[in-house]
Amino acid sequence: MRNTPCKTELKVARSQRNKLRTMSEKLKEMTCEWDGLSGWLETESEQLSECIDKHLEALEDQLREWSEGRDNREGY
Repeated sequence: MRNTPCKTELKVARSQRNKLRTMSEKLKEMTCEWDGLSGWLETESEQLSECIDKHLEALEDQLREWSEGRDNREGY
């Protein structure tokens, strides 16, 4: 890791990215398990995985900024 002022943030974000990817994969598996058994639970599981995927996209954007030494979200 280069000399970046966001070294700690990058470390935490990369760890969380991996955990979120695993969660999303597990939820997608759960969605398939509900196929034909419960449309409601199938839909809820799918929506939850989509929310995690959306959060992952935002995290990836932030990771890119921190990797470049930028932090456009300061003050939030």
